[in-house]
Amino acid sequence: MNMADLKEISKILIMLGGILGVLFGILKVLLIAGWGWVSYSLFSLGPLIDGIILILASLIVLASSGVVKIPALEFANTAIVMLILGIVMWLFGGDLGSLLVIIGAILLFIK
Repeated sequence: MNMADLKEISKILIMLGGILGVLFGILKVLLIAGWGWVSYSLFSLGPLIDGIILILASLIVLASSGVVKIPALEFANTAIVMLILGIVMWLFGGDLGSLLVIIGAILLFIK
């Protein structure tokens, strides 16, 4: 597999993970996430705070990857930044979205 293909796959995974993170964060804020697998978070500060942190981390992921243009939230699109953001998303209940961001960040490490 070509390295350019791995980079494109990682961009797609990070983009999908950021979108799912925003959706899971909105569900947490709306308290719909009280049932099922969406509500799991390692450090629970309450569904409202967890949802806000998850939305913020997901927006940083989306802004850093270039999907949305929010200059205040843009960081360098490096593997370590995406890995840290994926872990933060996972700690606050990002589930599938955070796993996609983490996998995408690991793929960015491969050169």
